[in-house]
Amino acid sequence: MTSIKHSFKSLREVFDLTLDHEITVTKSINDLVDHCFKTKDFATFNFLQWFVSEQREEEIVARRAVELFEIIGEEGVGLFMIDQEIGKLEAYAAKVAQAK
Repeated sequence: MTSIKHSFKSLREVFDLTLDHEITVTKSINDLVDHCFKTKDFATFNFLQWFVSEQREEEIVARRAVELFEIIGEEGVGLFMIDQEIGKLEAYAAKVAQAK
């Protein structure tokens, strides 16, 4: 079991770690779906589709948050602008998920 990190070098580090975590969760869900498919457990496979869709949105949000740091930066009013944009990420993720 890993310990919970309480100190970070920057706000971006929080979002980088969040993206890493979401990628790990996505891999875990995909492994479950793959196992269900291989064993022909189609009821569980179908059940897991909600998690697949939901996790896709979570990963989109995390990726976009990290992109904001790359585009805007943390200098000057950068953190203020990032704060404003992060508030819009759920709507962005839903829009992107529907488009795919």
